[in-house]
Amino acid sequence: MPAPLDRLWRVAATGLSFSVFGLIALFFTITLFPVLHATTFDRGRANRRCQFAVHLAFRWFIWLMRTLGVLTYERHNADRLIGVSGTMIVANHPTLIDVVFIVAMLPTTLCVAKRATWSNPFLAGVMWATGYLQDEDPVRLVTTCAENLKKGNNLVVFPEATRSVPGHPLRLRRGAASVIKASRRAIIPIVITCQPPTLSKGEKWYQVPNSRVHFKITVGDRVDPSTVIVEGESNGKTTRRINRVLEELFRSGIEGHECAG
Repeated sequence: MPAPLDRLWRVAATGLSFSVFGLIALFFTITLFPVLHATTFDRGRANRRCQFAVHLAFRWFIWLMRTLGVLTYERHNADRLIGVSGTMIVANHPTLIDVVFIVAMLPTTLCVAKRATWSNPFLAGVMWATGYLQDEDPVRLVTTCAENLKKGNNLVVFPEATRSVPGHPLRLRRGAASVIKASRRAIIPIVITCQPPTLSKGEKWYQVPNSRVHFKITVGDRVDPSTVIVEGESNGKTTRRINRVLEELFRSGIEGHECAG
């Protein structure tokens, strides 16, 4: 297919994919999620059943985008996520759909989402039904995240808190590090790269690159936070040290992707 036609097709296919995504989210909100909650007396179990439905939907969404020619992808060491519980999954955040790839590998997990997501008519029901956490109050969020991890729930967090800017260094905020310090739960890092860059911060869905994008997702080794937490040390020093560890994990992982080509 000639390059201009190929790009035009990918614009149309991307728009179709996101439209279908929104309609499925709305359909789940109106039909499936209320049924799952109405037939499950325990709220936590109902949330997990809804999380599993989202997991299946995200797997299908990735399949759709690959089938339509929007993207290709490769995953490495995804088996490290099998059977995990009470684990914090931290990842870098180069694109809008990073969370889709991660949740597609985790049958049940909580996610931390921006406050604006609860106002989105297509996603608000998903946020409510799954029990996803809102990032409105940083202090309360740290406590809530730590409590959920100790209960055995998995948690997906992007330490950058927003999408990174291509060509700029990673800027990790203190939120994820504070949760790691408060919970003392194991973490699993995930490194994500996308070439050529797309759906990064400030980009619209229709600003597709000139060639099909390729995602690489690598699940890292489990990390014990006790190796970087010093008892009696101030919260500021500890969170900075944790962030340095995370930055190195992400940086080395991204460089490894680039070297592999």
